[in-house]
Amino acid sequence: MLSHLLLVTALTAFPSRNVHGSLEQQGPIEVLNLWGSWEEMGYAHGYLLAPRIKLVYETYMVELAGGVSNIEALRLFYIQHFQTPPRFSAYAAGGIAGMADSVDLYSDVFGRELDTLDVLVASAVQDFSGATPLGDLLCSSVSSWGEATASEPELAGAPAMSRNLDFFVDSAANVFDAQLLVTLDPDSGQDFVSIGFSGYLGTLSGMNESGVCAALNMGDHKGITTWKPDFVPITMALAVGLCDEDFDGSGDHDAGDMVAALTEYNRSSSYIIHVLADPDLAWQGDTGLVVEVNNSAGHAVRTAGDEPPIAPDHMAATNHHRKLYSPSPGWRYPLLVDSMAADPDMTLDRFWGLMGEVGFQPAPGTGGTIQTMIFAPQQRRIGLAFSTDDAASWEQDPWWLDWDDLFPNHDPQSADPHQPQSPGLRIRPNPATGTVTVAAPGPGWLGVYDLCGRRVSPPLIGTSGDSRELDVSALSPGVYLVVHRGEAGMRTARMVVAGGGR
Repeated sequence: MLSHLLLVTALTAFPSRNVHGSLEQQGPIEVLNLWGSWEEMGYAHGYLLAPRIKLVYETYMVELAGGVSNIEALRLFYIQHFQTPPRFSAYAAGGIAGMADSVDLYSDVFGRELDTLDVLVASAVQDFSGATPLGDLLCSSVSSWGEATASEPELAGAPAMSRNLDFFVDSAANVFDAQLLVTLDPDSGQDFVSIGFSGYLGTLSGMNESGVCAALNMGDHKGITTWKPDFVPITMALAVGLCDEDFDGSGDHDAGDMVAALTEYNRSSSYIIHVLADPDLAWQGDTGLVVEVNNSAGHAVRTAGDEPPIAPDHMAATNHHRKLYSPSPGWRYPLLVDSMAADPDMTLDRFWGLMGEVGFQPAPGTGGTIQTMIFAPQQRRIGLAFSTDDAASWEQDPWWLDWDDLFPNHDPQSADPHQPQSPGLRIRPNPATGTVTVAAPGPGWLGVYDLCGRRVSPPLIGTSGDSRELDVSALSPGVYLVVHRGEAGMRTARMVVAGGGR
């Protein structure tokens, strides 16, 4: 039995190809760096995050969809009604290949192996809201520029957008541990940042190297009346708008490429997308705008001129169409507009404070605000906080990231996946039978997962410096993944439990 376990370890300890990715920790923010072709980036995403991705699919997605049978129905719905942009087909295929080199793809929850369709379905949850009972996914955002931000020294008239991502939170709150910032450096196209989750391929909130940013809100007029042509997932379209050098064929990359990417395809539901750009990349002279997209009514672009109380240098967006349809009742949009109309001056503190005014305390089993951020596209800066078990995102101070903190996200020669970039985890003895000592590169969070991606919790017996002694005697014999996340970044190591007790 032990020789078999060691063979499993040998087969899964190293990737089968070069890993075009790395994990690092920037303050409280975990960063997944990806580069290369879309398949290579997908492979790195899947390989580096496999246990968490599997956990998200088996717990978060199942609970969000209302059960395994509904997941199977969504898979069929996707096959029948969606087209996938080629780069995301490659990304998803690479992701599954990477996961297969790190964990067992067989899922006891689904009774089958995970596949590329699971990756695509998980990245299209917003698109199913018009056809399935996924519930409401809310968000809020404001943007300002020009005279409105002139008094803020960090902006000096430059544009900024603050944004809450309101999302479903599963009963076990696994989604909190899945949050991360992804830097993507594709072989061709714009480098861009996507703020999302492990195993999520599209972009909910992001910014590119030129200085265009966008944030997705769900719209309030759901439903499907136009079934052809096939749908393209909205978050994939948003990512394409950030990445493509010239989506609209204008000869330049600017906010117009984002508008074109968001309105080019048929959509399965209703969306409000807040777009902000470096003034040099404005769309028809508008630094900030909101793209309203709806399956039945088509699309419209709302600009500051459509919001007289806060014109000419503010915009606000929640989940209500205001140009395609008569505005629905709500309290968040009036609160934001009334505040900016009463006091037009916007500082970074005020951007963040307004998100606190419209934030929802996240609650497991229902949802709430789980990410709060500020984009400053002209300076290429991002302020970011993720909700935790202890504090909502808007209750925390933002952690600021400059573009130079994020890019280049790898050295010119890429990286050798077999050479650790800093001291890793040391596990002794390994194989283990009763107790095991895990020595980590500094303080931080420690987790243990089985190869199906389920988190296990061996009792902590004691600590000594950065070492922890765990009791693994109750664990079933097998291979486990030990994960440490601290200031030195994320480190993983395989641990073999041979069984036999103490």
